[in-house]
Amino acid sequence: LTLGAMIAVFADKGLGPNFLAWLAIHGTTEMFAIMISGAAGMRIGTAIAFPGRRSRMAALVSAGRTSAIAVAGVVLMLGVAAILEGIGRQVVTSDGLRLGIGMAVLAMWLIYYYGIGRRHALHSPH
Repeated sequence: LTLGAMIAVFADKGLGPNFLAWLAIHGTTEMFAIMISGAAGMRIGTAIAFPGRRSRMAALVSAGRTSAIAVAGVVLMLGVAAILEGIGRQVVTSDGLRLGIGMAVLAMWLIYYYGIGRRHALHSPH
């Protein structure tokens, strides 16, 4: 909601593309990390609400372990976002280059999570 309000304010002043570029360099990583952490929390909530044949505690423990791995990845992603925001966003002044970096970083995360990382998760013993 806040992000949408900010986009509306900047777009109204004719600064929409500049704001998007300013945000893209680190925001793609942050937003993807937020979605993953939300999914991890929903996994825990689902295990509590719908434990299946296990006890709620056993379902919670299992979901908590899986979610902890996801959240560890989120911590790393937020570290990358901090570096991009602290250095890249301040040093890179070209809107086109900022957008390019943001899209490249997003593509990297998508390739990892839906390509390389997914194949690894499907073939690793649990």
